[in-house]
This record gives sequence, C-alpha cells and structure tokens, in this order.
Amino acid sequence: MVRNKLDKIIQLLIPPSLVLLLVVTIIELFYGVGKSMSIFIDIFDVYVIIIFAIDLYYRWFETPRFWPYIKKHILDIIATIPFNLIFLGIEALALIRALRGVRIIARIVKFARFARYGRLLRLLRFGARAPRFIRVRKQVKKGKIRKVQPHEKELKKTLSFKVILLITINSIMGTGIWFLTSAGAKHAGPASLVSWGVLSLISVYIAMCFGELVSMFPKAGGVYEFAKQAYGRFWSFVIGWTTSIAGSVTIAMLLLGALQYLIPLKYSFTYIPIAIFLIIAFSYVAFRGMQTSTVVLVTFAIITLTAVVSIIIPGFINFKPGNLDPFFVFPAMNVLLAIFFIAETFFGWESAIFLSAETKNPSKIMPKALIYGTLIIAVLSFFLALTAMGTIPWAEFSESVAPLKDLGSVHFGNIGGIIFAILIFISVIGATAGWIVTAPRLLMSIAEDKLFFTQFAKIHPKHKSPYVSIIFQVLVVSTLVIVGAGSYETLLHMLIPLILVVYSAVLLSLVILRFKRPELKRPYKVIFGKVGPLITMLFMVFLLIMFIKETHSAFDILRISAGLVAFGIPAYFAIELFYDKKYVTLRRNLMAKLSHHYNKFPLTKMTFNKIISLVGPFNKKSSLMVYNSPMGAFTQKIVKSKIPFRKIIIANQSKEEIKVFKEKISSENRKHIGVHLLRKLSVPVNVGKVNAFVSFNSLGHVKDVAGFVHNVKKVLNKKGKFCFYVKNNFLNMTPNALLVEDKKKMLALFKKEKLVVTYNKKRRLFKTEIFICGKKV
Repeated sequence: MVRNKLDKIIQLLIPPSLVLLLVVTIIELFYGVGKSMSIFIDIFDVYVIIIFAIDLYYRWFETPRFWPYIKKHILDIIATIPFNLIFLGIEALALIRALRGVRIIARIVKFARFARYGRLLRLLRFGARAPRFIRVRKQVKKGKIRKVQPHEKELKKTLSFKVILLITINSIMGTGIWFLTSAGAKHAGPASLVSWGVLSLISVYIAMCFGELVSMFPKAGGVYEFAKQAYGRFWSFVIGWTTSIAGSVTIAMLLLGALQYLIPLKYSFTYIPIAIFLIIAFSYVAFRGMQTSTVVLVTFAIITLTAVVSIIIPGFINFKPGNLDPFFVFPAMNVLLAIFFIAETFFGWESAIFLSAETKNPSKIMPKALIYGTLIIAVLSFFLALTAMGTIPWAEFSESVAPLKDLGSVHFGNIGGIIFAILIFISVIGATAGWIVTAPRLLMSIAEDKLFFTQFAKIHPKHKSPYVSIIFQVLVVSTLVIVGAGSYETLLHMLIPLILVVYSAVLLSLVILRFKRPELKRPYKVIFGKVGPLITMLFMVFLLIMFIKETHSAFDILRISAGLVAFGIPAYFAIELFYDKKYVTLRRNLMAKLSHHYNKFPLTKMTFNKIISLVGPFNKKSSLMVYNSPMGAFTQKIVKSKIPFRKIIIANQSKEEIKVFKEKISSENRKHIGVHLLRKLSVPVNVGKVNAFVSFNSLGHVKDVAGFVHNVKKVLNKKGKFCFYVKNNFLNMTPNALLVEDKKKMLALFKKEKLVVTYNKKRRLFKTEIFICGKKV
C-alpha cells in the first residue's frame, strides 16, 4: 500500500518537474547562468534523478526480468546517470594534493570544468538531460480539428476586397519601403534595382503560397491554423507561439522606429510614454470592433500610398539617367547581398490574414488581396528606388539616414522634407495600428483550442472583438517597449530569424497538405505547389546565412530569439498539465489542506442562503446530491443549520476534501450522509433519485457539458430542483469558461433537456458569480 502511494506521488511529480527542468535548461542553454546559480541547478538535477530512480524501482515490479526491463526502460536508465555529479566529483580530485601532479587527472579536471561552464559545451549538459524529457511526450494530445471555429459564428464579416487590400498594403509596408531603398543602394549601387526585381518575384510567390493556404482555411488563426492542419497540436502551438512573439516584437519595433525617426535622441525620455499612449489608443480602436478599426486602418493606408506616389511622380520629372551609369559598380554577388538588406520590406503577410474570419467571401478575396497587395508594394518599391537614385546620385543617396525626407527636400524644399518626415511617421504608426488590431486574433484562436487560457478567446458581446487578448497584448507590448527603449535595431535583428522560421513553417505546411490532404477544396491553387515552396525555403536559408554573416553579434541575437521560441515547449506542457484532470484534483487537494490549516471556510453565508432558497424548501423526506462542494462546505452548513433532510449524497473528486469533511462532521451526524469519491467528473446515477442537485464549479471542467446535464436530469425526481453555482475570478482559466459564461448557449443546452431554467450572473470587481437554477418538469 505504501509502495503504491509513493509510486502515485512520483508519477504526479515527474511531468511538472520535467517542465520546470526544461525551463531551467533553456535558460542555461541559450542565456547562460553564473557558477553560483549552477549549484542550484545541480541540486534540482539531483532531485529529478532521485524521482526517476524511485520510478525505475517500481517499474521493476511490472517487468521483473533483467533484459526486458533494460529494453523497455533504457532511456529512463540513461536519465538517472548523474553526469553533472560526475563532473563535480572529477573537479573534487583537484583538491587532493597527491593527485595534482598526475597529468591525466589535471586534464580530466580541466575538461570537467569546461564541460560544466563552457558556453559551447552547454549542449553536453542538455544531452545528459535529453532522455528525461521523452517522458513528457505522454502529455501531447491528439488535437481535434474543428470544421468551424467558435469565433466564426460571432465575428462580423464586414471587410470587402478594397478594404482588405488597403489593410494588407498597410500591414506589409511597415518601415522597409521608407528606409531600405538607401540600404540597397549602399550594398549594390544602381544594380540594387535587380535586387528589388528578384525580391519582388520571390515575394509575390510567397504571397501566392499564403493565398492557397488562406483559401483553404480562412480563419482568424492564420499561420497557426495552417500549422494545426499540417503538423498537429504540439507544433502548431510552437509556431503560433513564435508568431505571437514576432507580432509583439514587430509592434514595439515599429513604434520605436517611428519615434526615433521623428523625435531627436536628446528627447528620448519621451519615447516610452508616447509609445504606451499610442499602444493604448490603438488597442481601444481594436476593442471598438472592426467597423471602427477599418476606418482608422484604411485612412492610414491612403496616407501611406499618397506619400509614396507623391515622392515617385516628381522623381520621374527630375530623373537623371546619368546617375545610374555605371550600373554595376560592385561585384555581382552584391546583388544577392542587397536582397538580404531590403527583404524586410515585404514582411507582414501573416498580419493581414488574421482578418480572414471578418472578410466577406474570404476564400476568394484574401488570396487576391495578398497577391495584388504584394504586387503593388513591389511596383512602388522598384519605382521609388529607381527615381531616388535617378534624382540623387546613388553614392550620396546610399549614405542617407532618412532617404525619403531627403528626397522630399530635393523635390519640394526644406518644408517638403519636414512634411514627408511627418507623413513617414504617420505611415509607420499606421502599420503599427494594423498589427495591434490584427494580432489578438491569433491568441484568440490558440485559446479556442485550449492551448492557451480559454478566457483569451472571449469576444465582446457588443463590439465583437477579442477584448481579453487585446488587454493582454497591451501589457506584453508595453513591457517590450520599456525593455527595448532605444533599441530599434536590436528588436529588428531579433525579429528577422523569428519571421524566417514562421515563413519556412508556412511554406512547408503547403507542401505537406498537398500530399497529406489532396482532397481538400482549394479555391486558389499556387503553381508548382509541391516543389516551389521548398525552393523558396532555400531563399529563407540564404537570408539566415546572410543575417549571420552581416549582423554584428548575430549568434548572440540568434540565441536570444531561439530561446524565446524554445520557451514555447515548456509553455505547451505547462498548459496541458494545468487542464489535466489529475492536476486539477491535486490543486483541489492542496487548497483543501491550506484552507483547513488556516481555518478558511470556502462558502459565504449569503451564497449558502441563496442556494437553499433556490433548491428548497427541505423536509424530513428530502434527499439531496451535493457535487464537488469544496471541503463539503455546503453539507457542513446544512448540518450546522439543522435543516431537515432524509439523505445527502456527497460526490467529490478530492480525497483531501472528503477527509477534511469527515473531520469536521461527527460520525453521528454522518449517518444519513453518503460520500462518493469521483474517479472522473460524471454524475453517479446508480445512487438513486434525489429531490435536489447542487453543483459547485463543475461545469467549467466536465468534458461533455450536455451529457453532464442529461445525467443530472436522470438523478432528479419529478419536480426535482437543481442549482449550478459557478464562481470565477477575472482570469477564468477553466476549460469550459466561454460556454459557461454564454447565457444564450447555456439556456439552450438546458432547454434541450426540457428543464425549466434561469441564468443569473453577478459581476463584481475581480470575480463573477453565476447561478444556473431550475427544475425538472
């Protein structure tokens, strides 16, 4: 019995311990820790090794033969080898004076120290832990792919082709078109026009790939939705996580870039308050819904296009062909080098497709908007680079810090330069607004699939916007602005590898779906769909190689970006464990112990009286089922209030809560009280009929709410009453939070079972109380 109990504790400890170890390992692997911190990591390693060793001991009783046991548990056996302790032991040899002179010992000690603290050989420590992480794969669930996502029924389809085209242009344009024309001239001279042409062709093809995928899955999740269809639950979360990070970094980067462009560095103390003000302002626009957001985003798009066209037209008038002669002033390879420096001009397709669920006929309109939008930007970028170098000699233009401002001064004088500086600021702020409006849709889609806390999928009943995700985005981006203030270039360098990973995953998903799901309807189909995306991925690899070659401290930036992506893995398992039934019960057990220890009673007198009034009155013939009442508090109150009853059935999933209840109520008072420990969240229908059923916070956790309600109906006598009491805080993290808080859906669900029902919700500052009550007729 003792063995079984300890074994169960170990089985519960292993997954969360490994998630925590994975977090520690990522910090150590990508960011590094000091020697003092590594001591604590070694202690934690020892703890994990001990629980693995105990687990292996109990597994022997399941397979008590040597070779079958070794074959079955070889990875777990490797995981118990204490490599770090071995390194520590070897280092300890250095303390023995007699051995200091032994050359081989000295070399081993040196290697051991290097292995424990050397940056390059952190991988050795990770390799030692790697077999342990295999154990968490049991937590990877098979995702159920819905044909219709919940948000599709609630979000309004208001965006026409013209509107989504303008928003697409606004999202993609960003800062690239304003700043990178001079960067192209700097690295390839007039031949950078070839770079613009090649990049435009590749970008249009990538837009076509996005077009095919969005025509198949026109949902708000965008790249997350494509990944879910191609890769499954786990990898779709990692890609969604990476895209979410990239979106937040993009917003912070654009804001800081715009402010640094307009406001001199001596006033840099104003960057943070202005940036946070703009974040809140645009987030409020996003909260007000797509109708308000559309007006704002379309206005910004028109200003952006007007600014570009206004600088191109006089460029043709003042064009000097001699400025482009000679055309090739650098080696031919510089044409490819220039492509890397101007590539950011076309980043942003993922932002536009987040609005698919709010677009009219998205399967046809979204591919057209992405392709036409990319073509328009390609043409504008090419003509802007051409006229710029035709107006200002390329050598002079390449040194320009603010190229469009300088062009404005050439064409329209100093006042023109100032006007264009303001227009560029407005344009970049417009791109920021586009990201702030669209990005919360990604988090909403991930939350709908319970890969993030479900509260983030809530849609405002009036404005039809994902307002909880918008609030969360405000906090994240504001934090990034504060942390990255004055570091526009650092944020840009962090963004590039993140975006390349996302785009590569999207391109590969297209190829996978061509083979995996050939039967799917494709309203738009890209040419060379099985080979073209793979060739385009080579272009992504080229950009990454150039990034490493041309960027100062590229490997350090790559480590930071890779670390941010890697944190998605423990985040996934942490969320899966949070919603796992075993850990829900464990949390209840711990809360019961704490409440009992501090004498906290989990049910107020007011709530108790209200429930009694809703399911009462009671007499000596009354029978009652109390479901998952914390520590049996409801039944304790009934007994202490001397309310008459014939029988009470307590059904609870927590052993600890049942134990506390039995301590609080004497055996004499428990004569007519039956206690049932629930192995799963279902109504015990074999205990007989009851006059009343009272449930506490169960609807948020049951797998099948409709089936649960049906079973409640089964255990009720005719005219029997029921009350479901649900108490939530601001961040309600229960799996069924959205359903339980939707009055319309809940009433329909109960009425389907032909139950008379009322739904009352009381909102307070940081909590909500819901009473779903009625009777069987």
